[in-house]
Amino acid sequence: MAARERATLRRYLPALADYLEATPLAVLESPGHDAVAVFKDAGGCGLIAPESLGGLGASAVDAMDIHRAIGAQSPSLAAAVTMHHLSLATIVEIAKAGPEEELPLVAGLIEQKAVIASGFAEGVGSTLVPSVDAYYDDGDYVINGSKKPCSLSSSMDFLAASVATREKKGGKTRKAVALVPATMPGVSVRPFWTTPILAGAESEEVVLEDVRVPVALTMIGALDDPDGQHELTGFLWFGILASAGYIGAATALVERLVGHPKVSDGVYTTAAAELESAMAALEAVAAALDRGEKGADVSARLLFCRIALRGALRRAADAAVTALGGIAFITDPDVAYLQSVVSAFAFHPPSIRETEASLAAYHRGEAFSLA
Repeated sequence: MAARERATLRRYLPALADYLEATPLAVLESPGHDAVAVFKDAGGCGLIAPESLGGLGASAVDAMDIHRAIGAQSPSLAAAVTMHHLSLATIVEIAKAGPEEELPLVAGLIEQKAVIASGFAEGVGSTLVPSVDAYYDDGDYVINGSKKPCSLSSSMDFLAASVATREKKGGKTRKAVALVPATMPGVSVRPFWTTPILAGAESEEVVLEDVRVPVALTMIGALDDPDGQHELTGFLWFGILASAGYIGAATALVERLVGHPKVSDGVYTTAAAELESAMAALEAVAAALDRGEKGADVSARLLFCRIALRGALRRAADAAVTALGGIAFITDPDVAYLQSVVSAFAFHPPSIRETEASLAAYHRGEAFSLA
């Protein structure tokens, strides 16, 4: 991996960089680790938040580099905090377009270094398709539903959930975003994630049972999104950061080839070329986001990058595992683990069939769809 990514992580979050370097992969990938707490204390919760709201103001390009560096040392942490950034980016977008009183709410979240889990239905057609429902009752919204899997379920301070709100039971629904404090009565976490792969991401089921959320914590700005800009912003941040994290995991495998006495430089560079090409393509999308592009064209380019990345990750990981040989596979559990992590990228929604259909339709001149 180029020194740029590691240097960018250290420039923004030096305490996290130190912790990741000192902690074995097996510890970081197991439930109960301290990585999220270190990320929080280091200021990571405000990484991509604007400086005007108290954040670090990292560009999409810098955040992409940081997530590759994190993914190379803890794929679980990279996956988990991607969902925090997705949530925060969407909330910031809504607050900037909504009433002025919503901006101090976001600034307060950043000031307290709040970890925000995602209750958005990311990848299911739209990040703002409500995953839970609510009805108004005497100054509160009463919320019911669940999100599974929900990363950061053990560490979250808030759950940001897309909500189908009604003014009364049985009434007409409207979309909103609710910020649900994790300590509220009716919020619980149930076991869901049974595989050891990415177990450190804390991806369990979060259940909401008659949770009363004050109206002040419901961001009704989400209701007014005629151009789909709120959802596209979250989609772009998610796609860029998730992809970079998985490139990082594959990087950790490929880097094992450097200086290996039985692996030629040609084998290494061929595998590394898959990842560096993917990063270059992803950087173009991140740079477009930094320039303010959030429309159909850049979103379609991101989907194409994600399709290409599935193959690039698989080829790079397979080449690395083959070159390292059977003894390394047998004696170093990190090798098999990282190969499994890389394979998980293919399971992120939207599905390949939905993606292909959406992109083909867009190139035929039809409206772009996230599905």
